[in-house]
Amino acid sequence: MHILPERIKSLRNVKRQSQKEVAKALGKSREAISKYELGEREPDPDVIVQFSKHFNVSSDYMLGITDHIENIPSSERKPYSSELYAFEKYLKNQDFIPYLELAVRIKDSNIEINQFEKLLNKLIKQEKKQKHT
Repeated sequence: MHILPERIKSLRNVKRQSQKEVAKALGKSREAISKYELGEREPDPDVIVQFSKHFNVSSDYMLGITDHIENIPSSERKPYSSELYAFEKYLKNQDFIPYLELAVRIKDSNIEINQFEKLLNKLIKQEKKQKHT
C-alpha cells in the first residue's frame, strides 16, 4: 500500500472522523475519500493540499517525504468554505460565546432548527413591536 492512502486513513481515524465527514469538509464524495484511502484513485495536488490543511499537517508528511508531522501554524490555515471563513470572525469574538453555547445546547437537545427559527423570529417581531410602541 502506498504511503498517501495510509496517511489519509490514519489521520482521519486519529481525528475520529468518518469518510463522509472528511468528504464534506473537502467538498468531495464519500466514495472519493474511500478510493483515496484504498489507493484506487490518486488525489490531484490541490486535493492533497486540502487534506494537509484539514488534518493540519504538511503536504510533505501526506506524501511520505517526511515522517515528521509538521503542524501548520493556525495563522497560516484557511477555512475550506466561505461560510467558515465568514464565521471565523465570530469565533474569535468573546461576546459570541453565549450564542455559540446556545447553538450547541440546541444541537445537543435535538431541537429541529426550523422550530427554533420560528420561535426566534416570533420573539424578534414581538421585540420590534414593543420598541415601536
